[in-house]
Amino acid sequence: MTSAVRRSPARRIAVAALAVGTAAVLVACGSRGPAAVEEAGPPQRGGDATIVLGVEAVRGLDPAMLFNLTPSGDANRMSAIYGTLLWADAATGAVSPGLAESLTPSADGAQWTLVLRPALTFSDGTPLDAEAVRFNYARIADPATRSPLAPLLAGVTTTVRDARTLQIDLATPNFSFDRVLATNLTFIGSPTAIAADPAGFANEPVGAGPFVLREWVRDDHMTLERNPTYAGPDEPLLDTVTFTVIADPTQRINTVASGQAQAAVPGSDLSFRDAAAQRRLAVTEAPAGGGPTFLFNTARAPFDDVRARRAVAMALDLADLDSVIDPGSAAPEGLFGPGSPFGSPGPLVEHDAAGAQQLLSQLAAEGKPVEFTVTLTPSGLFKRTAEYVQSRLSTFRDIAVTIDIVDNATIDQRVFRDRDYDMSAQIVPVPDPEPNLYKLLHSTGQTNYTGFADPALDAALDAARSTQDTAAREAAYATVQRIVADQVPILPFREQVAYTVHRPELTGLVLHGDGALLYDRLGLAAS
Repeated sequence: MTSAVRRSPARRIAVAALAVGTAAVLVACGSRGPAAVEEAGPPQRGGDATIVLGVEAVRGLDPAMLFNLTPSGDANRMSAIYGTLLWADAATGAVSPGLAESLTPSADGAQWTLVLRPALTFSDGTPLDAEAVRFNYARIADPATRSPLAPLLAGVTTTVRDARTLQIDLATPNFSFDRVLATNLTFIGSPTAIAADPAGFANEPVGAGPFVLREWVRDDHMTLERNPTYAGPDEPLLDTVTFTVIADPTQRINTVASGQAQAAVPGSDLSFRDAAAQRRLAVTEAPAGGGPTFLFNTARAPFDDVRARRAVAMALDLADLDSVIDPGSAAPEGLFGPGSPFGSPGPLVEHDAAGAQQLLSQLAAEGKPVEFTVTLTPSGLFKRTAEYVQSRLSTFRDIAVTIDIVDNATIDQRVFRDRDYDMSAQIVPVPDPEPNLYKLLHSTGQTNYTGFADPALDAALDAARSTQDTAAREAAYATVQRIVADQVPILPFREQVAYTVHRPELTGLVLHGDGALLYDRLGLAAS
């Protein structure tokens, strides 16, 4: 059964234009496309844009319950409705202001001061002030909320200094807290709307972003209209933004090529960039480190034994894997990507079929043959990855692989909540090591789905976030990469590039976080 949520336009209030100074540097993501694609002219005010995504918002759009914060999932919807306090460039991780003017650390990195822009209001008229941010963070930290973001605020205290200023005291120093906020704590909901209906807020979200929810028909479309009270850094140009859901990535591109939509997030497959270019479409992209990553459940057999993890990693030829599962893509260079100052380029684990077989035979002789299930979603990339792993590992002795393809809701429950899996995968962009690597690898990390815990790894991750010294960070992350290469709790297996396919007339595309758009920048070029 489908249901619709309708809203009437919010009342208009006058907002003064403000000049904002910041030390953060904005790095625009590059636009690419075939030579035949003509450059668009300047954008005009007005017009309607349809953007095609891959999946519905499984848990709704409550900022405290973020789950599928990917460009083809919830991130674009959240960005349009809530705006961002701060945003992190998808290619570099550099942080820039949004609804907040600034976020600055104390000398020791243990205290941060958040200053909001003046005259901010949610679309229901509630002020977006320091108290509203404090309310949202307290709700996330409250165990009764059961927020997946709660670990990010463990031991954190917040103090309202004045209407626009919030003091944030951390449990331990973290000079990368601005990146944590910009990627995971940047969406703020109306306290009035949350208090009125905490359970229903996810389905009737109220933010202070550039657009306001008008209609939501589940598994079909969500239509947003321009927020007349928006007081962010740029004035939204479009009249409406409509998100539609199409599971098949090829059909998403076809929908844009036919003019039925202005943009689409094709999903994980990088090969769709070339398909889009052949259809005379533009592509805005942001290469980053990390990428699609195998997760080994180190809390149970067979991957509680590092030899089993190393055997699988050594048995897989990642260059061959990528040429098969995503033609035109490449294997990742370590954890951090080719442009990063951290770590060393090259594979984490060298392909060594003979060495892999030796480990497998050793385990079998001890009565521990490596038998496991790969649990992945039916997306083209992940399904092909599972099939590749099963096919290639079948050429080895003393190993057996079963494939379990499940929907997103089941992955959410089985892998990310219950940790009931052997081997799975997720996309982990690493434009900067913080915060995604910390969340994934630290024993207390929010997304440490592998259950891996290593005191030396924890210490290195803590050391990296407790300093602003570049050389010290480099040394700490070199230790992180060495331990991961040795213990193999994870294995990145393909380079990461976030991208959006769009018609040339859609302008102002800037990718942030894992690759979502900034919706106060979008416009349609004048014809």
